[in-house]
Parts: sequence; C-alpha cells; structure tokens
Amino acid sequence: MLPHRHLLVLVVRCCVYLGFAWGAVSWRRWQKRRRETIAQAWPSVEAVILSGEVDPVPKTSCFVATLQYTYFVGEYRTGSYVHEFARETDADDFVRHLRDKRLPIRYNESNPDNSVLEQSVVEQHAQAD
Repeated sequence: MLPHRHLLVLVVRCCVYLGFAWGAVSWRRWQKRRRETIAQAWPSVEAVILSGEVDPVPKTSCFVATLQYTYFVGEYRTGSYVHEFARETDADDFVRHLRDKRLPIRYNESNPDNSVLEQSVVEQHAQAD
C-alpha cells in the first residue's frame, strides 16, 4: 500500500504545481487586459523598442519575452511590455523583429511614467514586414 500512497502524493503535488503555474499565468493575462482597457482613455506618443530579452517561465515549458521601450513626455521615460510564448525560438524571433521599431504607446497624463504598449499594436507590427 505504501508505494501507491507515494504515487498519490506525487500526482497531487504535480497538480498543485500546475494549478499555481496556470493561476499565475492567468493572473498576469488578466492584469495586462485590465491595464490596456484603462489605458484606452490615455493619450498616445511614439516609443522606440530599445531591447528585449527572453526568459523561461519557472516550472513550465513556456518563455517570456520582455521588450524595453523609451518615449518622450516632457523628458525621456522607459516602459516594458511582456509577452508569453510556448517556444523559445518564437520568443527570440519576436524580440529580434520588434527591436528598434517605432510604436505608439499610451501614457497616463497624471503620471507619465505609467505607460502601456497595447497587445493589438504589437501584433500588428509583429505581423508586418
């Protein structure tokens, strides 16, 4: 009976880890959509993608590409955009394709350091070329 108990514990542990990973990914996606919805009322300005990096998501087979961009509202400011990928090569291609691109971002007038690069804009420019 003891070997079956260890197997049950292992299965439960795997399910808990997967549940946490799925929950974290879902939370990030919800936050991203919420920020983009709020930003619809903000003014826009052109930004330049300065750099990007790809990192694995712990305890999953996914990868995250993070783009760093700069924009000018009274002074130069920076922001970031995060996108998830199932394959590292796709994330690397995404970063390579968008580096040095000029894209519109939205910024909060009362706090210009708070900016949003919308997913629809990124998708549009990622598919162009």
